[in-house]
Amino acid sequence: MPSLKLFGVTFDRSNATYMPGETVSGKIILDTLKEKQVRGLYVSTKGISYVHWTESDSLNDSKTQTYSNSEEYYHFKYNIFGVQDCQVGHKIPYGHNEYTFSFRLPNNIPCSFEHTNGYIRYTVKAVIDRPWKFDHECKAAFTVVSNLDLNLYREKCYGINDGMRKTFSRLCWCGKGSMDLQITVPSSGYVPGQTINTMLNYTNYSNEVITKVSATLLRKLQFRATSKTLSNVKVIKKATHFGPFPKNGQITSEILVPPMAPSYLQYCKIINLNYELIVSVHISATCSKIKRTYPLLIGTIPLYYPSLPSPYNVVPYSSNSDVTKPAIMPMPKQASESNIPTAPAQDLANSSTFNLDITPPSYEECISGTQNIKDHNESDFVYGANTFFAPRYPVFNYPTQSISK
Repeated sequence: MPSLKLFGVTFDRSNATYMPGETVSGKIILDTLKEKQVRGLYVSTKGISYVHWTESDSLNDSKTQTYSNSEEYYHFKYNIFGVQDCQVGHKIPYGHNEYTFSFRLPNNIPCSFEHTNGYIRYTVKAVIDRPWKFDHECKAAFTVVSNLDLNLYREKCYGINDGMRKTFSRLCWCGKGSMDLQITVPSSGYVPGQTINTMLNYTNYSNEVITKVSATLLRKLQFRATSKTLSNVKVIKKATHFGPFPKNGQITSEILVPPMAPSYLQYCKIINLNYELIVSVHISATCSKIKRTYPLLIGTIPLYYPSLPSPYNVVPYSSNSDVTKPAIMPMPKQASESNIPTAPAQDLANSSTFNLDITPPSYEECISGTQNIKDHNESDFVYGANTFFAPRYPVFNYPTQSISK
């Protein structure tokens, strides 16, 4: 585009982050080297999700099979000036020009998300409609944060108090006796900026020793194409402690929740997102490990009241077990949801942060983004389509002393 010195889209909010139902506004900036005769200028904005991957053919490794699927949440298009079917020319003056735009987002749309195998993406595209020539196009992405309020899912945010007994057979050459272990986590619901404190208390009645303890924050994704589903598992963060450890004691692991999308990705039918906490205890006995998996809920609004702990539960296990099923007890009757005070939904974001004595969240780029925002069926000649983009998610600045409360 030799006649265009600058063509771009900017948003009125510096972080370009919005919530469903809010108004998105900004400017189209044009800097021309000469006056341009055009048919018109219009804006196209859309929210879509798209999944795609390839796999080797099961019958022929030299061939690949492509799987894909998509959803559209909205697509708005309106003219800034001119009309597309009009052949009468409009003029864009020489030099710097700015044109404003605004539109309102629908309410029930999913949170922005980016991955190599799929995305939920919101973009604004400005198009200079030129008669008898290729149109000029520029594009920019913005973040939509759909709230997941942990206060509305309290039954999924219980504290974890999981006890077990590991026994070692007398017939086993590596030793005999038992070991009592108790895993305690204050809550199963978190927002970015909070720390997941995992405490392992243990009492050893054997001649075995704990050699390693780790706590892992795991992300589990499912991408649903029209005929197949792809699963993807990734370690987000891991805290590991190596022995030797004392005969009896406590080991504490801390994982700071980074900026990342909330669980479920509500309103998206082709991408599903869940998180898990995995606690692994390695014991000196050959091939002996205890592995416990707990579902976590990652939200955008923190709990207004502390999580409720689950009762302690002791379960015996044989010497070579690799345990994956957590022993989490249901919420006790006296702590039923009907007895938990509630606040109006519109006040939860402010009241949560106020009562926890923390400032409102900042919006920070997620731990992984995309190499560009070019759609799968889009031209290679779109300004901004090759721009790196990472969605921004709310991150709370929790005081250190509040984590253990």
